[in-house]
Amino acid sequence: MPPRPQNVRLYVITKGGRPMRGLRGIVACAIISGLALAGVSAPDASAQQFKKAIRFGVNRAPENLDPVTQDANPDIWAFMQIYQQLVRVNVAGDGFDPDLAERWTTSADGKTWTFSLRRNARFSTGDPVKAGDVVWSLKRAHDVKGPWQWALEPVQEIFARGDFTVVMTLKEPWAPFLADVSLFSNSVLPEKIFKDAPQDLISNKPVGSGPFMLVDWKKGEELVMKANPSYYEPGLPKTPELHLRYIPDDNARIIAVQSGEVDGVDYPPFSRVAELKRDSRLDTQLNPSTAVNHLTVNIREAPLNNVKVRKALAYATDRYAIVRAVCFGYCTPATTFLPQTTPYFNKSSKGYPYDVAKARELLKESGVPTPLPLKLLYRSGDAVAAPTAVALKAMWAKAGVDLELEPLDRAAATQRYRSNQAARRLRTWLHREPVVPQRLPHPGNGRPAGAWAAGDEPREAPPDLLHDPGHCPQRLSPDLAVPLPVHHRHRQEDEGVRADGNGAVALQERHGRGVRAPSWIR
Repeated sequence: MPPRPQNVRLYVITKGGRPMRGLRGIVACAIISGLALAGVSAPDASAQQFKKAIRFGVNRAPENLDPVTQDANPDIWAFMQIYQQLVRVNVAGDGFDPDLAERWTTSADGKTWTFSLRRNARFSTGDPVKAGDVVWSLKRAHDVKGPWQWALEPVQEIFARGDFTVVMTLKEPWAPFLADVSLFSNSVLPEKIFKDAPQDLISNKPVGSGPFMLVDWKKGEELVMKANPSYYEPGLPKTPELHLRYIPDDNARIIAVQSGEVDGVDYPPFSRVAELKRDSRLDTQLNPSTAVNHLTVNIREAPLNNVKVRKALAYATDRYAIVRAVCFGYCTPATTFLPQTTPYFNKSSKGYPYDVAKARELLKESGVPTPLPLKLLYRSGDAVAAPTAVALKAMWAKAGVDLELEPLDRAAATQRYRSNQAARRLRTWLHREPVVPQRLPHPGNGRPAGAWAAGDEPREAPPDLLHDPGHCPQRLSPDLAVPLPVHHRHRQEDEGVRADGNGAVALQERHGRGVRAPSWIR
């Protein structure tokens, strides 16, 4: 067994390589090869050259580039290159930096927010970003049905005051408002291009003000972006081209990065980490992750509407065994649905210990027949979900549960889940930081519990209050036994690499022995 790190997220950079600067947002868990990032490092930083094109191998291809109606990770990675939002999460993940808005103010009652826009921000078409574009984009995000439509629920009115001021009024003071505004779903698009455009144009020919713009897209193969010549930050991005290449097979992606065919890949299997760390051409780094692998359960229908059944499943799950067998030690057992990287993580939460006898007792008390037949939905081919599902089947059988495994392709699994047809689904949730836990799993929610419904937290709750377990939804979650957390992916710090609040990674430029400003790959 490898030593258990304090936290896990994977990156590999060739020793002496120089990462690019100016990219906003690519990976959740990745290997990055400096073979193609920078060439051989030199003592004189000015002599180093940035690569003309970065090729990144992804396990899932982007499908739709409308930030309002889509939320798949590969789509989000493209969104964050092409679009901008009013504000963005800072490098430390504990606050916000200006993006399209260079400054903002809040009224004394906390219900009116005024954003002053940059006057030099331009779309890739060369047209200036004006308040009307922001108002139209946010109203669309508020009104159009989409997976993140709820993020603007607190908003009562959005209007422009001149060309460079946007005012938003809220129904009530809302502590996480800036976090909501910074979401990818609240990206800004040019009104004059898309106001009367068909959905197909928004989905397939995006236009934004971010550092890159789409130039070519062979769906299911490769998406190519080039630097936006109108980007407001002078000299950025320094890498002219960014390629997202679809390589679904885990082993094929690793071969591609080892051979130099691509410069980086996402989601390397845990089983290959030790091998990658031994590769002298690569510098493997394990960094902060906000991922929490968990089970969502539909608590609106029998038998999982019975809390004793849900608690029985929690007791029947040996999280330590899953961490050892599935994650090869590069995770830690989860005790709550929030990641350990958020400032609101409840360190005192003990979670459910592995106790088969207690699980059997609870099933008996619940009155359900045993063996209890249940189905578990998970994505086929997932290097973590598939072996976890097999492990759960064996573990739960000891408690009196006959678990039928149902692997589906990603699209089918997502459709079943969102249409409330999935009783249980094994999945990973990537949180943003700073996370204010104002929403929590709730029996009355429209989706299988594990989606989010309004919680009972004070809308103006200060961080100190939310750190108190007595006031945190994490205290309620174990009582409901939903969702059922399995494990956290964690980190092992390495000089020159940091993660922002979105789980994005900052590869810092190194000049001799010094470290300069972060280079973003979200």
